[in-house]
Amino acid sequence: MRCHPGGGSHPDPGGACGTLDRRTIWGRDPFSPVAPDGLCTMQYGGPATAYVTGTWAGRPVNATYDRSDGCQIARWNDLVPLLPDLRSPRS
Repeated sequence: MRCHPGGGSHPDPGGACGTLDRRTIWGRDPFSPVAPDGLCTMQYGGPATAYVTGTWAGRPVNATYDRSDGCQIARWNDLVPLLPDLRSPRS
């Protein structure tokens, strides 16, 4: 996937690039891992995993995602639609 201009094989490059643009804040990395001392809910979001590699804002990216607890699920959901939307449909 490419941004500015959007392109590549991602199914929604415009949405994914827009999410990354909104999550890119000075001094914060949108791909940073969960803090090791964070308190996370004990829940399981399924076996999905994702790997994001490349360059964003001039910096190398090598990030791993899973849905193994509440913090990891939130981290994943923060990057939808860059990552697939695996949230349960609301009724």
